[in-house]
Amino acid sequence: MFILVVCIILLVLAVALTFYSSTYGTAVAFLALCTSGLMPGVHLGASTYMFWGVAMLIVIALNFILPQGVTASRLGVPYIFTASLAGMLIGLTVSHAAMIVGAFFAAILGGVAYGRTPKGLQLAYPSHRFWNYLCAKGLPAVISFSIIGTTIPILTSGF
Repeated sequence: MFILVVCIILLVLAVALTFYSSTYGTAVAFLALCTSGLMPGVHLGASTYMFWGVAMLIVIALNFILPQGVTASRLGVPYIFTASLAGMLIGLTVSHAAMIVGAFFAAILGGVAYGRTPKGLQLAYPSHRFWNYLCAKGLPAVISFSIIGTTIPILTSGF
């Protein structure tokens, strides 16, 4: 029961941190996934940990590689991240693959929705700059919420 409570706290923290900093949110989401594997009766394969661990490392590496102006920018982040979260939850009702695809397409739709607002005009949708920015902000959202979505069924299987 203690591991379950810790894992739920980590998941809530991961969602909150994803909106604040995609690097921290992704790392905490992966920590929640690893913690869920410690629950009695849960047997995750090494491939699950390796796949999402490498994805988390890619997000962290991109945060260091991208220019400071892109990583510090908050333009459209609520649109992209909220849409990705909603897409993940909708896809989770179907299957694990649909969860990832739902988070991906919802992040794109969130970015396009922001690009159509008056404040989003500075990204110049559908320019090359817009798509680069969407990839820089959308990939961490998709990875974070996909890790969270992978952890949720593990927690619910314990009941």
